[in-house]
Amino acid sequence: MKFRNLFFFLITLLLLNCQKKEVFQPVNRPDSGYSKDSQEYSKSREESERRYLQKWVDTQQDSLNIKFQSTSSGIWIRFIEKTENAKAGNNDWVKYTAEIKTLSNETIYTLTEFGEKQGILGKFKEIRGIESALYLMGKGDVAELVLPSFTAYGFYGDENKIGTNVPLLVTLSLHEVKK
Repeated sequence: MKFRNLFFFLITLLLLNCQKKEVFQPVNRPDSGYSKDSQEYSKSREESERRYLQKWVDTQQDSLNIKFQSTSSGIWIRFIEKTENAKAGNNDWVKYTAEIKTLSNETIYTLTEFGEKQGILGKFKEIRGIESALYLMGKGDVAELVLPSFTAYGFYGDENKIGTNVPLLVTLSLHEVKK
């Protein structure tokens, strides 16, 4: 008898649970426009920074008359020392040093302060612009980079010496590359 009551109870529960479930759609709220305004501001700020940096780059000359070349990643690069070594590639382990300055040539981080860094290309936790430049370099190369703020520390800065939206002038040396 107990088994029979239990059986009917389970069948009843099963039938009740087989009802068609109603799917509730998310409530549509009117867009405040903040996201769109923020994106438009970022785009216009990025474009004006690119124009400014292009003018700045066009006026720069060194004693060897080497000009900066723009790259597809949005940075400018000129090689101070160029070797014939193979370029670093994705998943290569690299060791490098850098000196970071403002565009007015004021030192932010010396070679000693920046230190010797290492990492695997494609899995970097450093400045995006430095990683982009390392892909263009081989072991022993030294390059000077102009990094727009959006490829450097961006809106937040480094929360130490580099403020918000600051473009950087970086002297980058690639010391080791391991496949």
